[in-house]
Amino acid sequence: MLNVVTRLCWPLFFFACSPKASDTGGTSFEFSATEIILLNRHQFDSGPPPDTTNAVSDSEAAAKLGQYLFFDEALSGNGEHSCATCHQPEHGFSDPEALSTATGSTERHSPTIVNTAYNRWYYWDGRCDTLWCQAAAPLEASNEQGTNRLAVAHYLFSDSDLNAAYTAIFGAFPDLSDTDRFPANARPVIDDEEDPSHIAWTSMTAEDQEAATRVFVNAAKAIAAFERKLIQRDSDFDEMLDAFMDGDSSGGSTLTDSAKRGATMFVGDGMCWACHAGPTFTNMEFHNVALPEIAEIDNQSAGRYDGIAALLDNPFNSMGKYSDDITDADLKLTHLVQSPEEIGTFKTPGLRNLVDTAPYMHGGHFETLTDVVRHYSDMDDPPPIGHREELLLPRGWSDAEIADLVAFLESLQGRPIDDSLLNQPESPL
Repeated sequence: MLNVVTRLCWPLFFFACSPKASDTGGTSFEFSATEIILLNRHQFDSGPPPDTTNAVSDSEAAAKLGQYLFFDEALSGNGEHSCATCHQPEHGFSDPEALSTATGSTERHSPTIVNTAYNRWYYWDGRCDTLWCQAAAPLEASNEQGTNRLAVAHYLFSDSDLNAAYTAIFGAFPDLSDTDRFPANARPVIDDEEDPSHIAWTSMTAEDQEAATRVFVNAAKAIAAFERKLIQRDSDFDEMLDAFMDGDSSGGSTLTDSAKRGATMFVGDGMCWACHAGPTFTNMEFHNVALPEIAEIDNQSAGRYDGIAALLDNPFNSMGKYSDDITDADLKLTHLVQSPEEIGTFKTPGLRNLVDTAPYMHGGHFETLTDVVRHYSDMDDPPPIGHREELLLPRGWSDAEIADLVAFLESLQGRPIDDSLLNQPESPL
């Protein structure tokens, strides 16, 4: 959690912390008018923003196909892993291990994909800017699902139910029965031209490469349509906001006084909301928060600095030919600057539904929320690369204050996702 104090925040800072009438629980607690305004900024007022880059993003048929594929281990090179290997429903669609194990070991912690439809950037370094780009990449990653786009296309084509579901949504397949034109396994491998999959890929015509890639991208867009349905809200915190709307300045009795004190810290002295903003509690940008070095990851990773270059080179970005609408893409991509200020920065994670998604941070640095909050309280050491967010200051919180802030974070846990979304359906149709 970030505690960045910006110049714009200072006027609010002096008004945000008001004395409380009581600390005994129930409805005796009183929030100030400014605290209520700041807390209400985290209210869900609508569903996820539309994704015009994916024409089937809100198609129920595409979501059904995508749900089937999300849990389908046949979409891996060894037939043993699926998207759910790293994004486990029983762990908030994240991984309880710091680094995931699939066909290999991942280099960063697998974040939750719950509420990810609200995101602006994807991956910890933002190397994708669409949900379907993020869904496509693990399929061909050698340490994740380890398959290739021709294997995916042939699988969809050869299974009668998958073929019917795909065709109803996206139209006819290319003639994948002709394996001279469409090898069983092929994909571009930019950094290894001797890879058999790359050799097979270069044997194809440009037109056939394009046709196979379209099938692959469409599969990813169907998975993204399913992931857009993974919305978790209606938390105890949201009930408190409802109480505010009803004119109850105590916030009602759903939250404990400890959680309410944590809420006032969040929008007051902690200034956490400066980066953890909006309904999902993230400003959707990138910061260097001086995380400690740990043995399992590359602590010298440039983070967002390299992520920008990877995003702009990615053929599946929102400006590319596989995007269904590039209208807004230039607003996101043409103004990106690969500045040294980005070195060592990583995406600000959302704070909803944290109870299920430990460990935390891009390397799974911390096992508990108490560890996370204590890090921001102490903030002793410089980061291993780059420089710490200049306005990110240690807070020196007491154990009791840390416990209050943790209680507030736990109040952001939403109601369970519908059981129908937690498993592979019997059919993709």
